[in-house]
Amino acid sequence: MDKATLRRIDNVILQTLKHLTKVSDIESLHKSNLKDEIPNVKLLRSMLDGEFHFDRDRLRELFQSSNTFNERFLMEPISTDEHREQTLQAVSEIIQLQLVELKDMEKNPKKFLSWFESISMCDPSVSLKFAVQYNLWGGTILFLGTKKHHDQYLSDIGSGKLLGVFGLTELGHGSNVNGLETIATYDQLTQEFIINSPTWESQKYWPGNISKHGRMATIFARLIINGNDSSSSGGSVGGGIKKDMGIHAFVVPIRSGPTVNNKYGDLLPGVTVRDISLKNCYNGIDNGGLSFKNFRIPRENMLDRFSRVDVNGKYHSDFPSNRHFAMMMSVFFIGRLCLSLNSLSFMKAGLSISMGYALNRHQFSTTTKSKQEIPILVYSTTQLRLIPYIARSYALDSAHKVIADLLTNSAIPKEVIHSYSSGFKAITSWTSVESLQLAREVLGGQGFRLCNRVAMLLSHADLITTGEGDNTVLCQQVTKFLLGKYHSTIKSSEPSNFKGELSYINNLTSQPPIISSMSGNGGTADNSSLELGSIAFHQWLLEKRESILIKTLHSRLYGRMDDELIEPNTERWFSNWNQSLPLCKMITKANVDRLTQSFFLHKINQLASTFSADTNTISILKNLCRLDSLCQIQKDLGFFTNNGLLIGESKWIQIQDEITHLSRDISPHAHLLTEAFAIPNKFNPLQTSIE
Repeated sequence: MDKATLRRIDNVILQTLKHLTKVSDIESLHKSNLKDEIPNVKLLRSMLDGEFHFDRDRLRELFQSSNTFNERFLMEPISTDEHREQTLQAVSEIIQLQLVELKDMEKNPKKFLSWFESISMCDPSVSLKFAVQYNLWGGTILFLGTKKHHDQYLSDIGSGKLLGVFGLTELGHGSNVNGLETIATYDQLTQEFIINSPTWESQKYWPGNISKHGRMATIFARLIINGNDSSSSGGSVGGGIKKDMGIHAFVVPIRSGPTVNNKYGDLLPGVTVRDISLKNCYNGIDNGGLSFKNFRIPRENMLDRFSRVDVNGKYHSDFPSNRHFAMMMSVFFIGRLCLSLNSLSFMKAGLSISMGYALNRHQFSTTTKSKQEIPILVYSTTQLRLIPYIARSYALDSAHKVIADLLTNSAIPKEVIHSYSSGFKAITSWTSVESLQLAREVLGGQGFRLCNRVAMLLSHADLITTGEGDNTVLCQQVTKFLLGKYHSTIKSSEPSNFKGELSYINNLTSQPPIISSMSGNGGTADNSSLELGSIAFHQWLLEKRESILIKTLHSRLYGRMDDELIEPNTERWFSNWNQSLPLCKMITKANVDRLTQSFFLHKINQLASTFSADTNTISILKNLCRLDSLCQIQKDLGFFTNNGLLIGESKWIQIQDEITHLSRDISPHAHLLTEAFAIPNKFNPLQTSIE
């Protein structure tokens, strides 16, 4: 297949991954009777594990063999302190495998993401402990620090010797990070920063490693310098007008080294810590509150990749003040992708567990004459609870792998990666919660038992919908990115030549190509079952939805009302934006659905070109793609019918029938699809029994 026909993203991204422009070749790949053919589990597992499969297998072996990874908290009551210590020991044993280095987040993010998804299979507190230690605490040093910080801290952070805190979120400020109240005032006489938490709400709140294990912290605070002349020398902390330079990051010790009475060290004077007690999940993490009173740190402790204060108190920045904070935050997309993979891993585990139960649980018989009860997986209602989310898991897995491929390409704009990481984290975590709720219902009463893991996974997945950015706020970021691209194009000299993420709009037609070739009524078909099963038709629908939604929002915000252009950054503009926030969620979902289908098809094509003889596996992957796309279309059916994209009578029932039939045809092989997830036996109960 000509790969140029498979991809279509921006002039820059074009060289790496082009969006699918036609799918006729994939459509014709290996047509078969799915019910009669068995997919290759080894091939599926190879696709899911990816190129770092040896690393994944070593982690699975560790999980299965080490008692440290026994989830005691699901079997019996244990103290919070025991759970935290077991979590820390598990982290230590994973580090000892030496599979990744901290610098892999920057140098080899694809490997790091593969590793992080794998460690997400065990107690979720373990992966979150790593997210705190590596992604957040280590990530700030790596991405915001310079060589002096790297040399001093990275080795001990990577080995787990120096445990730390990511001090961004405050009790009073989470999403609005620019509103943080913690202050770092520069004292030129001593060349120190003085850290203070001026209010109760300004305490750093939630970060792990605060209440027990952390010895140091990256503290995000407002930098205050002498404001009489920010470029001049002279003056002390006590005199002159002070100038707020915005949010910056500082390395701040909070505990001493190990002492006789406390191996994690004692709190330093000027540092106050409190434990925030039990949560409904992640109790292996020592979350807490952290505040400071006149706590002094050396000038060198400012993380100065993008800005710095020199010995004379002069402030220097590589970026304008209105871009500095955004630039500082833009480097943390890797952590957001890690949590997105966290959600996906929980989803895979929950589906594997519920699939085992659905095969082993027998209820009722096909007729009153028969005494043979049948597995509940035979029932279409059970199939519809599980099979569409198995399809979604495969689609999202492929999408995350494609995004990982893009991370090391310096030609890909950071704003594109930020949009991807934000959108996929939001949609994947919401989808994970949906799937785990249905998996819990399939288990019935067994779903309430902690030892069966699904209820536990559900509560942990729920937290990710607000961790590393509230999903609704992330949707606004994705929408603003897409809206900006749309606005700049239509205001340009080539208003019909969309580029980048919106380049697919250039090739959109009023009618899907599939209709004219499949129907004999001149392009006014009523979307028969033949068309509803068409991958190309699904692609057209997903592209049309996103483009229409973006155009609708743009008209609201930038359109003319009373012959007067609405001025951005005004009360009137904000009012329109605020009323349009529900559209942001719709646009983000539409964007992620379109990309997911495109990326999934890209992976199927890669597999087909390498394993062309394995028709069974390619066929089932195509049907998983069809099923996933149809399910996303059905969820937004009102939009498609209201905009005339789906026409004809009984459209809802036709789509539901198609979804039901696909789920039925896939169901005989569903256990093989979840087997390919390769969840360790220790974390996959109910494979052979119902208890």
